[in-house]
Amino acid sequence: MNDVLTYPDFLPGCVGSKLIKSTPEEMIASVQVSKAGISKTFTTHNFLKTNERVDMRLVDGPFRKLTGGWVFTALDDNACKVEFQLDFEFTNKLIELAFGRIFKDLTNNMVQAFTQRAKEIYRD
Repeated sequence: MNDVLTYPDFLPGCVGSKLIKSTPEEMIASVQVSKAGISKTFTTHNFLKTNERVDMRLVDGPFRKLTGGWVFTALDDNACKVEFQLDFEFTNKLIELAFGRIFKDLTNNMVQAFTQRAKEIYRD
């Protein structure tokens, strides 16, 4: 989840990423997403609670607001339930018309992409 620099390797629509600041408790990172010739970059400040949650807040990008995050609920020693919630609003209607559907499609595929990536990395 926190390996932002590998996002372009497995996250559909992600064409670039940059780690700006990283500590065990927080991270600031930029992600560039692109689809159908439309490309946007946004930066979030993520607050990390190891093995429990990641809370995201907008720093910069084409949004009026962007908040949300990930919650991990342990099921047993080798499995967890992953939940992703994102609340966003674009800065204006023109950007929403051009990029809204694309961004919604990208976010809808994120849980599956991260789950598949975790299986590849942590497989026994």
